[in-house]
Amino acid sequence: MKTISIALCTYNGSKFLREQLQSIANQKLLPNEIIITDDCSTDNTESIVNEFKSLLNITFIRNIEPLKVAKNFEKAISLCTSDIITPCDQDDIWHPDKLSIIHNFFEKNPTKLAVFSDATLVDKHGKDLGQHFWQKVRLGTPQIEAWKQDKALDITLHGNRVAGCMLAFKKELLSFALPFPTFRPPMIHDGWLTLIACMMNSISLIEKPLISYRQHEAQQVGTRAVEGGKVLTLKERLARPRAEKIAPFLQKRDEYIYLKTILSTYLNPTNHPIVSNNFQKIDAIIAFYETRSQLSTFHLARFFPVMKLLFVGAYHRYKDQEASWKAPYIAALGDLFE
Repeated sequence: MKTISIALCTYNGSKFLREQLQSIANQKLLPNEIIITDDCSTDNTESIVNEFKSLLNITFIRNIEPLKVAKNFEKAISLCTSDIITPCDQDDIWHPDKLSIIHNFFEKNPTKLAVFSDATLVDKHGKDLGQHFWQKVRLGTPQIEAWKQDKALDITLHGNRVAGCMLAFKKELLSFALPFPTFRPPMIHDGWLTLIACMMNSISLIEKPLISYRQHEAQQVGTRAVEGGKVLTLKERLARPRAEKIAPFLQKRDEYIYLKTILSTYLNPTNHPIVSNNFQKIDAIIAFYETRSQLSTFHLARFFPVMKLLFVGAYHRYKDQEASWKAPYIAALGDLFE
């Protein structure tokens, strides 16, 4: 039977921590250990933790200096010793079957390194808000089905859909993911762990909520919707200055170059065809935005590069998931005539 560690980070969490720990104590399958790293709390967080030490195998570590969210989680998960690691926030409520479902998943899917679930959104009082986390981050039926077809990276490259408290992973994932790099917003630790697992085509999903995800003004990380942005009409595209048009292409290109650069220091595609293929996907996105940003000022000279992008499906592949069927053609026409 696989062992399970919980990596729980705290910072002045006394308001909701007791309810979170009680929900862990109520699990049908109890964890083998809970590693709690406290980021210099000034409230009674530690005394609340002590209430549960007779019920749960807890190791409480107080940081000498504040590490902030990502580095505190890095410390917590690096101290975990079990086969499976489940990050945990200080203010949520776990459903009683969370750990048993996760354990059963890894028993049935031994080749997978990670899995994540949905969550029910609740307010600060724990009242159901009538919405799920996946709705908030636009992980709908088409994206779920694509994820099942080994297109997790394709989806994740357009925005992270996984929160750390809904993620579980095998300890061996850490050999590819630690130490955490210096993150550029909006990426943090959960996005990084998800991205590494996606690069290896080794992350699955559980299509049900396993926690109640609390929304409140004091939380350090909440729901971060993957926004599509405003879709411009052809008229708006033709009217704007060229520099304004090119700027987002250059920004996107640089973001993906950054991703490729940091991933290259952690993952070696040599003799790993899946990783190699996924690096090629990132290269294709970089090339897409590079081509669009470097189109000639002479409109006629743009015809062949634009038609090539259209022919190979690049405009369709990289459009916003909620954009209409016309969006790729509007983008191509804009590239031709702006």
